[in-house]
Amino acid sequence: MSVSKFWIRRDREQYLLGGIIITCAIGSFVSSYWHFSDRLNVRQNITIKKSLTPEAERKKLKELQYVAPKTGGGAGKYYKLDDTTIPSVPKLGEDDGE
Repeated sequence: MSVSKFWIRRDREQYLLGGIIITCAIGSFVSSYWHFSDRLNVRQNITIKKSLTPEAERKKLKELQYVAPKTGGGAGKYYKLDDTTIPSVPKLGEDDGE
């Protein structure tokens, strides 16, 4: 199969870029509209179940701020830095290969 079978005629090449831009603009508009309408449909179905009063919620949040975060310390250490493991930094102008 030749490429000329799938390409457009020379007198219509000037309309190719414009057609692609218009097609992309229409596609993006339709996609945005569908996305927006889907979000509206989902938002109507959301119900918030609240069992705490606003005062109890503020108290709970205040207590959580005073708790130190737990850092995950495992049974083993994966690395250790000593004075002997300091990496060497080459001086300016030095190359590793030379």
